[in-house]
Amino acid sequence: MKNILAVDDNPANLTLVRETLREFYKVNVVTSGEQALRYVDMKKPDLILLDICMPGMDGIATLKELNKKEDRTWKVVILTAVADKEIESESIQLGAVGFIAKPFVPEDMIRTIRDKIG
Repeated sequence: MKNILAVDDNPANLTLVRETLREFYKVNVVTSGEQALRYVDMKKPDLILLDICMPGMDGIATLKELNKKEDRTWKVVILTAVADKEIESESIQLGAVGFIAKPFVPEDMIRTIRDKIG
């Protein structure tokens, strides 16, 4: 079963992600960019669902740090309530492979992830 790491500072969002995906994927959750970086040092997810707007280390800063990892094997999909073309453009330049808008439609999330990792 493929492994997904969901990164969001809102526990309710993480619960919704976990409930939506648990039938199809192993889902681990963390509430900060710093926790995500520690997680990928221990385990290698197939995909990271990364929120952009988080206190402390935001999603863009987290994505930049993830890119510094030599053993990077995961794909990153941005999970955000912010519709900002500059953020989208920067995320793509930093290697994000897709976007899911919040509040998300469960079927759309599943389809997007299947398109990226199967």
